[in-house]
Amino acid sequence: MTVQQLIQILDQKVQQLYQAHLSKREEKIFAKFDRTLFSENGQTVAFYLKEINQTLDKIKSLKSENPDHYIFITKRLLAQCTALSEALTHKNKPFIINTNPTPQPPKKSQHNIHKLPPRERLEKYYEAREQLNNLYRQHKDLAEAEKNNDEKMRYAQFAESYKKRLQKCQDAIDLLEEYLVFKEELENRANTENR
Repeated sequence: MTVQQLIQILDQKVQQLYQAHLSKREEKIFAKFDRTLFSENGQTVAFYLKEINQTLDKIKSLKSENPDHYIFITKRLLAQCTALSEALTHKNKPFIINTNPTPQPPKKSQHNIHKLPPRERLEKYYEAREQLNNLYRQHKDLAEAEKNNDEKMRYAQFAESYKKRLQKCQDAIDLLEEYLVFKEELENRANTENR
């Protein structure tokens, strides 16, 4: 699928959403959206549709050779559409929508990394480091390519948070590697003494 075909499909989906909620344009939505999706809460349907259109325009005007840039903004657009649709479905029921378009690495509690044997744990840390490194570079590139100052700052903040997590991950890797070297030396010494 080419970028133009993707944009046409997204354009159709946004138009369908717009048409489906045309009669509700002036209704206020009291759901609390994730701050990465919409700039404000408690606004009208028209306000949120306008922000969705701005995201679509951003995809249309993006001149990038990196498909990850398109994927990132497309995920945000889809998350905005989903959040708005859910808010309209649950109208007048107070709830918080937390649809995060940015992929997050799994938290430690989601998989019991700390219960794995050291070598397996190290492999998981390497994978996490690679994932965080990719996310950091992707957001750094987006911040550099972005013209809008608010968006530039948002991408830069994401990049900075990934950089901090990357450093923590690297610290954990260093510590575990040192431990494994130390353990290996102890085992070698014990084997030598037993001969």
